[in-house]
Amino acid sequence: KARAPVSAGKPSTNMYTVGKPARMKVQGNYRLTDDPTHDVRHIILDAGGLPFPVLEGQSVGIIPPGTDADGNAHLPRLYSVSSPRDGERPGYHNISLTVKRDEQGLASNYLCDLEKGAEVCVTGPFGATCLMPNAPDARLLLICTGTGSAPMRAFTMQRQRAGATGGMTMFFGARTPESLPYFGPLKKVPEGVLKQHLVFSRLDGQDKEYVQDRMMAKQEAVADLLNDPKTHIYICGLRGMEEGVEKALSSIAESIGQPWATLRDAMREDGRFHVETY
Repeated sequence: KARAPVSAGKPSTNMYTVGKPARMKVQGNYRLTDDPTHDVRHIILDAGGLPFPVLEGQSVGIIPPGTDADGNAHLPRLYSVSSPRDGERPGYHNISLTVKRDEQGLASNYLCDLEKGAEVCVTGPFGATCLMPNAPDARLLLICTGTGSAPMRAFTMQRQRAGATGGMTMFFGARTPESLPYFGPLKKVPEGVLKQHLVFSRLDGQDKEYVQDRMMAKQEAVADLLNDPKTHIYICGLRGMEEGVEKALSSIAESIGQPWATLRDAMREDGRFHVETY
């Protein structure tokens, strides 16, 4: 069973429901990608005077307007929060979401088409385990693809604001630089805060590379993290990535004499290993 990190803050959950959602206003809707086949948006929502406390790693539910074919109201779709606990801007207590448009996706099309000032019904917050450690010397190994970068962005921003010293290492996969969310802003994050390995699988004239391939290429650095009891691992993205990442972690762990299954279970028991795939 997944556990929250020992030093994580106490999360608030289920404050707003389908029957009584929070009504938030859109403060901004910005396209993050230059790839016409990958429309990914950064959407900022303002709760106004409503209390809506969130911690990095939590998610919220978005209720699309209208009804389904049977006349029932649509159920909420969950999205990870991509902003830190005190807001997209410090002290503003607004929240942001990272949303990829799916041609068949009811909620994603609704969100991606929102204009500034529109009202959105939000439920939650949800999630009490995939949280960020508050210990400043904690080390984070972040492995993500696509919109799985949402909680990783929240972690990075909060640790920058809090002056955390443990450092973070991120393996972030996408098809091309044009389809990688936050490609530009990531370049502005100092290496002392976040060591970045941006991995692309569809570059012209180059072999396909996935996050697990780069992890193996950097196995000494990953092994150092696996050996450190202060390390927390977060894996977030498409479900198809999980098997390859697990194999890479298993190989690297065994190279330092640690059976991966045993190490993984011990980390999970300590609240230091988290997987969220979709």
